[in-house]
Amino acid sequence: MNKIFGRLSFDMLKKIKTTDSQREFEIMATAMKHASDSIIVTDRYNNIMKVNNAFINTFGYGENEVLGKNTRFLSSVEHDNTFYNQMWTTLLREKHWSSEIWIRRKSGKIFPGWVSITAIMDENGKIQNYLAIFTDLSALRESQKRSLKLAYYDQLTGLPNRQKIVSDMTKKAPSVCIIFNIDDFKEINDFFGIEIGDLILSQVAEWFYQMNFSPYRIGGDEFAILLYEDFTWNDLRNRINALMSLFEEKVFSADEEGVNLRMTVGAAIGDHKLLTRADIALNRAKKSKTSIALYTEQENIEEIYRSNMRMSSAIRSALAEGKIRCHYQPIVNLNNDQTEKYETLVRMVDESGNLIPPALFLPVAKKTKLYPQITIEVVNQACSVFSKRDEEFSINLSDSDIRNPHIVKEIIHTIVKTGTASKIVFEILESEGIENYAEVVEFISTVKALGAKIAIDDFGTGYSNFENILKLNVDYIKIDGSLIEGISDNPRHHIVVETIVNFAQKIGAKTIAEFVSSEEIYTAVKALGVDYAQGYFTGKPTEMLSS
Repeated sequence: MNKIFGRLSFDMLKKIKTTDSQREFEIMATAMKHASDSIIVTDRYNNIMKVNNAFINTFGYGENEVLGKNTRFLSSVEHDNTFYNQMWTTLLREKHWSSEIWIRRKSGKIFPGWVSITAIMDENGKIQNYLAIFTDLSALRESQKRSLKLAYYDQLTGLPNRQKIVSDMTKKAPSVCIIFNIDDFKEINDFFGIEIGDLILSQVAEWFYQMNFSPYRIGGDEFAILLYEDFTWNDLRNRINALMSLFEEKVFSADEEGVNLRMTVGAAIGDHKLLTRADIALNRAKKSKTSIALYTEQENIEEIYRSNMRMSSAIRSALAEGKIRCHYQPIVNLNNDQTEKYETLVRMVDESGNLIPPALFLPVAKKTKLYPQITIEVVNQACSVFSKRDEEFSINLSDSDIRNPHIVKEIIHTIVKTGTASKIVFEILESEGIENYAEVVEFISTVKALGAKIAIDDFGTGYSNFENILKLNVDYIKIDGSLIEGISDNPRHHIVVETIVNFAQKIGAKTIAEFVSSEEIYTAVKALGVDYAQGYFTGKPTEMLSS
């Protein structure tokens, strides 16, 4: 009905003359009575002649209270004389005016509304009346306010969130951004429960207020503040150190227990990309296990990020265009000096046809979740090649590969389909650390039942230990190249390799020496009883294998 009346008022009222039929006035009166918006009809001097029921309900006045009054009593102090003068100028010139406006109820409370005022002309073309239609926007604005709060404020702590800090930085141009990450907060949640964890986060938010800051909560356990004064790096570092000392002294309440917390901090100074740079500094602090890191222009960290993005894009293209290529390095039996095995090594071909070594693209692939696709591609290529050959071949698998059900399913499907289960050796990169031995042992049992073998790679450094070898029931132990390279002139390396060989013999595993780069090293590992040699002396990786 309101839309109908709106069309009647704007399109037809201008044409209505005082001589119009009684029927037309009856239609208009009915529309006015039942309209959901407030309607006021005034004389040419803006004195009220008629209001509808919606006006009475919205403004709180009875009809008799407003008849004959000038509508200025509805005005609010939110608008000055200039606003109303412009309104009347437009109305007299255009015969119509509309705008959002603040209006006053009988209670004195002002509220937002949309008003459309149309001048009604007599048969001589002179203004006879004004018709005003008011739409109450209170509910709409309140809904928008709630939506804005949901969009820009954290529901737990009530603090402004990451979206809000981005908006504020654009408008207010701070000179410093500092991000605070609570150390090991997951342990708090695991030990006390999420409800207590939430309570502590609220206490941390309150602590920042007590320190006279206006904090933001920009992540689960991350808070940020903006500063607007000029700081040198030394001044900022000193201020952060002082703040962290106070924070570490603070005792937070966790279910009647006192809890002390620590934070890792990343900060940036300047007028450009402060939030991003503070994030970069925080990540660097975490990786280096320092409490504070400051972003400096000289470090060119952003270029490293851009380089990573370019490499990520190149990896995606290589996967799509078949430019992830396998190369195969010979593994020689030291008892007969014959090549009996190959290790599968992955390479990437760039747009210029150059080979990119794995050290340059695999770390990026792991960060961007492209690593599983590379693993599957390598398995498919290698199994296809060795389905037509008699030698054993090995493929490197990381702990994350083994814990990925999709990859495991693809591996089993491929080795069965290609008939290579009895030829394949899975090299587990134990030097990276194994997070879940139960899953790894289950994988080993599954593939061994199909005929596959297991090698532990890079043994002798990192996390490697003899207990892990026993748990994993391996067939081969690949001795880390850093031990093999120095075996001829470093007695300690000689002792370690000898110990690994003796241990392997006792558990029935074979040993493979990596990085055998010279005849001298070849002779030394052979003398120690190592079973196989792999390195540039015995053969470089090649894409094509001879028959």
